[in-house]
Amino acid sequence: MIKISRYFIPYIIICTLVGFRGELAISVAMVLFHEFIHYITARKLGFSGFEIELYPVGARLKFEDLDQATPKEDFLISISGPLSNICLAVFFYFLNKVQSSNLFYILFASNLSLGLFNLLPAFPLDGGRMLRDIFASRMLYKKANQLMIYVSIVIGILFMFVYIYFNLKGENNFSLGIIGLFIILTSFKERERVSYIIMGDIIKKKFSFIKKGYIHNISTSVYYKNDLLSIFSIIEKNRYNIFLVLDENMKVIDTIFEEEIIDALNKYGNIKIKEYLELRFL
Repeated sequence: MIKISRYFIPYIIICTLVGFRGELAISVAMVLFHEFIHYITARKLGFSGFEIELYPVGARLKFEDLDQATPKEDFLISISGPLSNICLAVFFYFLNKVQSSNLFYILFASNLSLGLFNLLPAFPLDGGRMLRDIFASRMLYKKANQLMIYVSIVIGILFMFVYIYFNLKGENNFSLGIIGLFIILTSFKERERVSYIIMGDIIKKKFSFIKKGYIHNISTSVYYKNDLLSIFSIIEKNRYNIFLVLDENMKVIDTIFEEEIIDALNKYGNIKIKEYLELRFL
């Protein structure tokens, strides 16, 4: 299903102003081609059920279970779109060299602009997801997402500063301001979304386990006087989390499994781990 946002037309205008100078039909076709490559890659990796939403500063391909993708899977899906545009840009560049044509040049410029623009390391662009995937391969997903949000906000602010600079020089390039604002707003929205991604990952993990027949575990030791939210904050995405509860002498006093955390938070609120263990079997 293709969903067109009411902000899509401003998006086309912005792309044209920043160098995506193809005619409207070509511009839309390249955006759809970009998302189609994402779709093909995601399907090859086993994801299903999709929706393409065209919105300002790009488009987003939504799969039902894409948030459960591993960093490697998400990186491959994310890079496939920009890489396909850059490959097409190279193809049309040499084609235009052989047979000079305004159409070939437009296709070259459109693909190059779209490909490079989407590689910017900022949300909601592909480059933002790719950098988060790189971070997530080295740290907890939640921390990787938070770090990427900071990077994204900084880039959004830089766009705003560049917009102000050109505006003060009498060059009113409003597209830079709109892009900067949109990146900042999307970054704050992503910060609110991460907790739901973790909860969704816990809920859907069982189905992934049944489908694949296996799942990788991660075991973490936690202090029994910490609270439940402290455990929730270190749940690793795409792993089955087992928490060993230790006392002051670092002796194991109990074990908590990840699916218990959400149930315990819903039932008791953010109580201490020690209190939960006392209430656990009442």
